[in-house]
Amino acid sequence: MSTTLSEDLTATDVGDAPAPTAHQAGSRARVWRAFLIRRFTGLVISLVMLVLMTFFIVQLIPGDPAEAIAGPDASPTTVEAVRDELGLDDPMLVQLWDYVTGVFTGDFGESFRYGVPALDIVITAAPYTITIAFAAVAIVLVGGVSLGIAVAIATRGDRNRWLGSLFTTVTSILTSIPPYILATFLVVIFALWLAWFPPAYTLAYGYWQSAILPIAALSIGSIGGMARIVRREAAVVEEMDYMRSARGWRLPAMVRYAKHLLPNVLTTSLTLAGIILTALLGSALIVETVFAWPGIGSAVIRAIAEDKDYPVIRAAVFVIGAISLITTLIIDIVLGAIDPRTLGEDRD
Repeated sequence: MSTTLSEDLTATDVGDAPAPTAHQAGSRARVWRAFLIRRFTGLVISLVMLVLMTFFIVQLIPGDPAEAIAGPDASPTTVEAVRDELGLDDPMLVQLWDYVTGVFTGDFGESFRYGVPALDIVITAAPYTITIAFAAVAIVLVGGVSLGIAVAIATRGDRNRWLGSLFTTVTSILTSIPPYILATFLVVIFALWLAWFPPAYTLAYGYWQSAILPIAALSIGSIGGMARIVRREAAVVEEMDYMRSARGWRLPAMVRYAKHLLPNVLTTSLTLAGIILTALLGSALIVETVFAWPGIGSAVIRAIAEDKDYPVIRAAVFVIGAISLITTLIIDIVLGAIDPRTLGEDRD
C-alpha cells in the first residue's frame, strides 16, 4: 500500500476529505446556533443569580457599616443619622430594588468610606488582579501540559517507575499547599533570605518584578494539578491504536506528539484552565494581601475588615464572578471550534 500512515492520520488536514455538503454546513450552523443560545442563556441566568448573591452576601458580614463609618466614639444619634444617610434603614425589598436597578445601569452605589462610585474603585484595582491571575493560568497551561506530557512519555510502558513515583509525590505535595501559605514561604525564601524580589508591591522594583512572587504563589500548586491530569490523559492516548501504529511506522517524535498527542489532551487542558482560572481569581484575593498587591483582593479585605463598605464588596464580587463566567464562555466556544463533540449535540 503506497499511502503512509501519516497521510491516513492527517487526511482531513491536507484536504483529501470531500468538501462539506450544504446539508452538513446547515447542520453545523444549527448545532452552533443551539449551543450559543444555550450558553448565552446560561450566562444571563448566572449573571442574574450573581447580582442577587452579591446583594444578600453582605448581610452575612458581621458589624454595622454605620458604626464603622461614624467611628467608635460616635453617639447613637450620629450612628442613626449615618445609617439613614446610607439607606440602611430602608426595607430590604426597597434596598434590593434600588441595587438591582442600579446594577443594570452600571451603578453599584457610592463607597461608604470614600464617597466615590464603588465600581470605579474596583475597576481601578481589577487590572492588577487580572494580570497575575491570567499570567498564572498561562504558566499553568504551558508548564502543566508540558510536564504532564513529558512524564507520560518517559514512563510509558511502565518504564522509569522512580520518575512516576517522584512526580506523583512532588505534585501531590505542591497541590496540597494553599496558595497563601506558599506565598508566605516564597516571601521568606526569595524576598527575605535571598533578597531577589521585593516582599511587597513597590514601584522601586518595577511592576513585573513585584508581580513574580504573587504569580508564582498562584501557579505552582496548579501546575502540579494540571500536570497530573494531563499525564493520565496522555498515557491513555499513548496506548491508542493510532499512536501504536504511528510508532510502528516510525513517524518522527515531533509529528506523533505535537500533531497527534497534544490535540487530544488539549480539550481537557482548556476545560481545566477555565476551572483553574475561577479558583485562581478567588485565591488571588487572599494572596494579594500577603504581597500588599493593589488588586481587588486588597480592596475587598479592607472593605470587609475595616469599613463594612457594602457597595465596594458587592462590586468586587460581581466583577470577579463576571470575569469567571465570561472567560468560561470563551473557553467553551474555543473548545467547540477545536472539538465539535463538546457542543453537546450529535452532528450529522
